[in-house]
Amino acid sequence: MEKEITLSKVGIHVTRDCLVVPIQVELHDELVTQIQEDILRRVKGEQLKGVVIDLSGVAILDSVLARGVFDTAQMTSLLGARTVITGLSAGVVASLIDLDFEPGNVPIALTLDEGLQTLEPYVKPKEKPEEAEEPEEEID
Repeated sequence: MEKEITLSKVGIHVTRDCLVVPIQVELHDELVTQIQEDILRRVKGEQLKGVVIDLSGVAILDSVLARGVFDTAQMTSLLGARTVITGLSAGVVASLIDLDFEPGNVPIALTLDEGLQTLEPYVKPKEKPEEAEEPEEEID
């Protein structure tokens, strides 16, 4: 029962043509695997070109969990999407450095907004709503 509650707290949604994955719970192996599967299914099914994995709610990230998150980013690239990791806390960054963790070529941004800006060149531009044209009045 607890696992179901935890999974429901990861609200994956699409904004600005990007899949946004705000993780606000502590990660564990099963949750990382479930999030990974959900991301890959959504990217493939909806043909998304951008993903932001926001880790601002994560206080602890060991090398195994970090590898799972960063591997997910690389997997999305094989499906044609670019992924940005955002929201790493100073403590998480320090831990990853202490563990000699290498993030590879996965882009990292400080905030969710910066992550979305990073992805703008890779996702389709926002479509502007067509302006309603008013019929021209005929002058007799």
